[in-house]
Amino acid sequence: MNKIRVVAIDDVSDILDLIQYNLEKEGMKVNIFTDGSKAIQYITDTIPHVVISDWMMPEPDGLEVCRILKNNMATREIPIIMLTCRGDIQDYKKAMDTGASDYIAKPVRMDELIRRIKLLLPTDGRQRAQFG
Repeated sequence: MNKIRVVAIDDVSDILDLIQYNLEKEGMKVNIFTDGSKAIQYITDTIPHVVISDWMMPEPDGLEVCRILKNNMATREIPIIMLTCRGDIQDYKKAMDTGASDYIAKPVRMDELIRRIKLLLPTDGRQRAQFG
């Protein structure tokens, strides 16, 4: 089995560092990006198990990243967690309608993020990734 591969996108590098540190402690392989366009290219090339994206970023914002990934046959099945300071129910609905698999309002507890990632991993016959 392979390690869980996660891509995290946020324009705040301190948040990315926190995510990377905590997820790597759990045995995941984490690639971080402050630029949505570069992240999209990397995701398309590598097909990670999970994407975590902030919404409020310079173009493309997280919602557009989600839209692009969900409209691409190669990436449409990748679960996307929107991790954002936008906590309004309308924002939640908009993200979910765009294709997000989960939505977490900041600030997030790292144990909660890890739990949500585990819930999004395949449990059927597809090759499973593992922690560590």
